[in-house]
Amino acid sequence: MTEQFSDEVSSVQPILRFGEAVEVARMARFLFTEATYSTGSEFIVDGGAATGQVIPLPTNLASRNAILNQFEH
Repeated sequence: MTEQFSDEVSSVQPILRFGEAVEVARMARFLFTEATYSTGSEFIVDGGAATGQVIPLPTNLASRNAILNQFEH
């Protein structure tokens, strides 16, 4: 994986970096040792990627407000 590809992919994810193996291991450890009352659940360890891409808002405040106002009801 190239550094440019890595930067492009991670820049549109809710957590702006790739996860590390230790983070997945921590979730597995939690499930095996502490999640004794959890059944039939899915625990997604993907840094928020399943929620969809994050579209960066413009830095200009007027442009940002114009975009955000489109979503107000």
